[in-house]
Amino acid sequence: MGSPRGIDRNGGLALRDSIAGAVGATLRRARRARGLTLQEVGARSGGEFTPTAVAGYERGERRISLQRFCDLATFYGVAPEELLAEVLRPEPPSELIDLTEVETPSDA
Repeated sequence: MGSPRGIDRNGGLALRDSIAGAVGATLRRARRARGLTLQEVGARSGGEFTPTAVAGYERGERRISLQRFCDLATFYGVAPEELLAEVLRPEPPSELIDLTEVETPSDA
């Protein structure tokens, strides 16, 4: 039997939220790379993609189907598999700190 609110014993809700966030960030980067505002997406798509819906996808607040993701990627002029690969590829750390030369209190 399933757990309440779609939460499974293995943290499935957190994983879903993490994926939704990654999908949203990837879609936002693709849109901005084309120099499009949310309003321009709505206008140029003939209303197929409303600014409100796209903003919801980008914030990870609204779930997007795989078909809709592919349609939006194609609208942005990007192969859907490229955007999906970006979603699934972990981001490198923003800053690396070399700890090999750090003194410990006993070294001082």
